[in-house]
Formats: sequence, structure tokens, C-alpha cells
Amino acid sequence: MGIKFSNNFVTTISGAINNSVTTIPIASATGFPALGASDFAFCTLQKESPFTLEIVKVTARSGTNLTVVRAQDGTSASAFSSGDAFELRITAGG
Repeated sequence: MGIKFSNNFVTTISGAINNSVTTIPIASATGFPALGASDFAFCTLQKESPFTLEIVKVTARSGTNLTVVRAQDGTSASAFSSGDAFELRITAGG
């Protein structure tokens, strides 16, 4: 299959994460595309202070937990706090 998109998917993460976790809890998965065995989606984590962006490759979803590959498209894996933004955006990898 391949890359999946969704119109205007925006949520927040529901728990703090460090720079090495590969499961990200999100507040809501409503509107996130279904992922088959070989499907994936590129999403962006964003925090405001200090301003930080990280692109992740989402490879699976179980409820509101997303399995990800960190630090995609030249970004670095970072720590994020509960309430930081998580959005499905168009990226260079897409």
C-alpha cells in the first residue's frame, strides 16, 4: 500500500515522551487514517517553548497509541510534554 493522508488531522499527545520512545499516546485518533500492514503516515510533533518540530513516521495504531519511527526528514528526536501538538501534515517525505 503506502503513505496515507487525512484532511486536517490535529490532536495533542496525552503523555510526556522522551527522545527514544517509539509509542506515542495521543488524545484522540478520530480522523486518523486506517493503516494496513505496509501503510504509514508522516506526522509532526510541535512544542512552543522552546520551539521544536519533529517529524515521525507512524507505522501502526492501536486505539490512541501510535507506533512511530522517530526523527524523520532531517529532524531530531526530542522530548515532548503532554498537550504538545501532534498533526498529520504534508512533509518532504510525503
